[in-house]
Amino acid sequence: MKEDSSVNAAGNDTKLDLLNATVELIREEGIACVTLRRIADKAATNLALVNYHFGSKEKLIAQAIGSIVGTFGDAFALLDEHDLEPIERLKQFFCRYISHLQEYPGLAKELLDQSRLILCSQNEYVRYSKVMKTEKLMDTLMEITGETDESVVRGMMAQLYGALFYPVIMNSYLGMGGEEPAPEIHLPDLEDQVDMLFSHYFHRYKTD
Repeated sequence: MKEDSSVNAAGNDTKLDLLNATVELIREEGIACVTLRRIADKAATNLALVNYHFGSKEKLIAQAIGSIVGTFGDAFALLDEHDLEPIERLKQFFCRYISHLQEYPGLAKELLDQSRLILCSQNEYVRYSKVMKTEKLMDTLMEITGETDESVVRGMMAQLYGALFYPVIMNSYLGMGGEEPAPEIHLPDLEDQVDMLFSHYFHRYKTD
């Protein structure tokens, strides 16, 4: 039996509407405010269609985050700037990437929270690796360190992301009650944090 192309087109439109609505909600109010009902209302569609098209709210948010991160092209483009030393490429990449993350409340925490979904599904891991340009990041780390064991390089990459995401998550919570946070909780500027991390983490690989 031949499928009705108009039905398929309508289904694809609905799926895209749901994805776009989720991205807009994340951008406007942060991930914590995203509910299935609000997604359906914003997309002007039936609540049940979220599960029909995506399987779960978790999978829909994962795809929405992938769409958002996919717009960080100017950050990932820095990994191809081979006129720069590899450590400078990586430093500039993280500064720009984290700067983009800070525009979306709760996004850094959600990226870390998705680890279970990513690591327990081969399809999700492949999708995540493509979006995050994992291969380019690993190549840059190998240039800096001379390390050839991929498992070691993946571990280093996880450590760097963890060290840089945590301050972003902390910043998202500071002052949420409307009060000025305690002085000792104030964090350095983003570039200063990246400089501090790199000066310690890559100290043994410095050639100057």
